[in-house]
Amino acid sequence: MNLKVNRRSKVPLYQQLTHRLLLAIIIGDLKKGDHLPSIRNLATQTNLNLHTVHKSYKELQKKGIITIKPHSKAIVIVDSGETISISLQQISIRIEHLIIESSILGINEIHLKQLFEGVLQKYYTDR
Repeated sequence: MNLKVNRRSKVPLYQQLTHRLLLAIIIGDLKKGDHLPSIRNLATQTNLNLHTVHKSYKELQKKGIITIKPHSKAIVIVDSGETISISLQQISIRIEHLIIESSILGINEIHLKQLFEGVLQKYYTDR
């Protein structure tokens, strides 16, 4: 399981770790019922601050991906299909907010599509 983070990235470390853990669930490296490493162990493995790992776990808990029991390890509570569904719902909500905000700012549909395509091309280079 690759949980390495890029310290040079503009994406906060806790978000990078959160995304890596989500990806591990989606591809099946972590399955429903699996225990995640303790915060201390994962902080040591990834060379991250305890608070960074804790914030990542809290983020996953808030999204309903894991549960954290007091004085216990975090446990994955969804399978890969459920994770994908939850992620798609969250992305859909974020896109909707972006469209509403763009509309309020007076950005028309054509311009918004062009902006979106530009960003897609930046991150999906296999096109």
